[in-house]
This record gives sequence, C-alpha cells and structure tokens, in this order.
Amino acid sequence: MFTSISLTLGQLGDPRLRSVLLMAVGASLVLILAIAAGVGFVLSALAQTGTGWLDDLLVWLGAIGTFVLALIFFPGSVQLVSGLFADRVADTVVSTHYPDAPAPRPIPLSEVLGDGLRFAFVTIGLNVLVLPLYLLLPGLNLLIFYGLNGYLLGREYAEMIGQRTMNRTALQTFRRANRGALFVGGVLIAALSTIPVLNLTTPVVATAFAVHEHERLRRRTVPR
Repeated sequence: MFTSISLTLGQLGDPRLRSVLLMAVGASLVLILAIAAGVGFVLSALAQTGTGWLDDLLVWLGAIGTFVLALIFFPGSVQLVSGLFADRVADTVVSTHYPDAPAPRPIPLSEVLGDGLRFAFVTIGLNVLVLPLYLLLPGLNLLIFYGLNGYLLGREYAEMIGQRTMNRTALQTFRRANRGALFVGGVLIAALSTIPVLNLTTPVVATAFAVHEHERLRRRTVPR
C-alpha cells in the first residue's frame, strides 16, 4: 500500500495528469460549493423562528454546520467527479506502470454517471442516518465516520477500477478476497476527502491510488 501511495504522488507531475488534475480540482470545487449552498439553504430556512437573538444564533450555528456537513457529504459525492476523469487517469497510470495489464473495456458515460449518482445517494443517505451519532458521540464519531465511508469508498473505487477489466463475478470474488486492503484504502481516501484544499485533488489522487492498489492486489490474487 505504501508503494501505491508513493507511485501515486510521484506521478502527479506527469503532464498527462496535470491538465486532468486542474479540471478535477475545478469540478470538485464546484461540487463542494454546491453541497455547501444546498446545506446552507436548508439550515437558513430553519432559522426563521421570529425571535431575533435565536435566529442570529441559528445563523451562526448554521454557518458552522454548513462547513461541517459539506465535508461530511463530500466523500460520497466526489465519486461523481472521479467517474468523469477515471478513464483518463487510469489509462495514464496503467500505460506508465502496468503496460501488460488487461485491456480495458469502454464504459458508457451514462453508466459512469448512473453509478456515481447511485453511490452519492447511498453514501449521503447513510451519513444522514448516522448524523446523530456524529453529534452525540465525540471522539467515537471520527471512528464511525471513517469506518462507514472507508468501507463505502473502498468498495466503490474497487468497482470503478475493477469493472474496466473484470466481469461482475470476477469483481465480486476479487473484492471478497481483498476486503481488508480495500477497506484500509477507502479509509485513506475518506481522510483525504475531508482535508480542506487537498480534498479537491481527491478525484485524481484517489483514482490513481485505486489503480495501483487494484494491480497490486490483482497480481497477488489472480495467477498470472
């Protein structure tokens, strides 16, 4: 896994990734601003009690809540952006480090967007369900957040990269055989996606990392 991290960071200067990284940062910024605006609108609507001091307090709490909730919901939503750039990032990584890897199948944009929306709804929905635990269990809330989103992101990135070269049956077998490594990788991606500014690079960094992990685990799991 440390090798995958090192290879990912070492290739960020690749001219073929630089333009993708800039576009992904821009798209991620738009996404997180959209999430913040949506959350802020809902919280502002709730701050209409008619009592001046209470409304002012709710506005301040809403500003803090908007920032926190935007960070909480970003890991699930960022898959939409990752899917748009996944092929370009994966092709660059594979051509550089794994020229003997199986040729990928073309994946329609409709399938990419459909998978991204499905994952975003599931992840945001689950995070909303456990939101009371985030608020009521300080300290444990971080473990719950990274555990839940680490599992979801590890599985989703494994599917996003694996479906390029594996059928559904082979991909399920692959996931079961490597669930521990995929979970740890997902936790790392979840951690990156909650660090302000750096989280804007998540679509490229996480995808490149997922490619390296997929190849590492595939070559260990599948006889060559």
